[in-house]
Amino acid sequence: MNIKELIVYEDKYLVIINKPRGLLSQFDGNKDNPSLDVMLSEYLGKQAMLINRLDKDTSGLIVFAKDNKSASGLANIINNHFIVEKHYLTLVAGNVTEDGVVDAPLRKSYERKKMVVAPLKSGAKTAVTKYFVKERYNDYTLLDVQLLTGRTHQIRAHMSYIRHHVVGDIKYGDYKVNNYFKKEFGFENQFLHSYKLIFGGIKGPFNYLSNKEFIAELCPEMQELLKKLNN
Repeated sequence: MNIKELIVYEDKYLVIINKPRGLLSQFDGNKDNPSLDVMLSEYLGKQAMLINRLDKDTSGLIVFAKDNKSASGLANIINNHFIVEKHYLTLVAGNVTEDGVVDAPLRKSYERKKMVVAPLKSGAKTAVTKYFVKERYNDYTLLDVQLLTGRTHQIRAHMSYIRHHVVGDIKYGDYKVNNYFKKEFGFENQFLHSYKLIFGGIKGPFNYLSNKEFIAELCPEMQELLKKLNN
């Protein structure tokens, strides 16, 4: 894998990468498991600092800083959902008829080993997800999802909560849906891709990023699946 081919944007402070599905964002201690931070550090010749993490099976835009000072400033910007819009493309089960918002607090369930919707008084944290209908394919819908908070597995948990499971999602998804896509299309992956970052007005050393937009196209496998559904 050529790290240069994955770079969407680079300057003296930061690098934005289009992470492939199946690649760890961060080194997990096992040298047999490739990770994006190690690959990028080798390319830069110094340690790259991860700013926003993506799950192993989620592809798309991920930001790294090139030094500690930049990392601190970037983290304050990237993790502020009022300054930077984070948009994902996801294919979900069911016909989503209109745009909507899921406002449902999430907490970790250690019994079920995943995030669940629960009352705030139980220790859950506020979680808000907006979604916009991009295209419909009979029994499935392509959504543009915007995170207004950044909880673990937020999109997958919220889509499951409203009964529009992410296609290919083993943990939160629908077994019958996943099995259909495996048998019919040979598609066994989680259809979730961080495709767009939109920067608002920024003050300070990173003001040059103000009003910039970065986009990562879907991988060929996902594009091909949508073409098949369209036919």
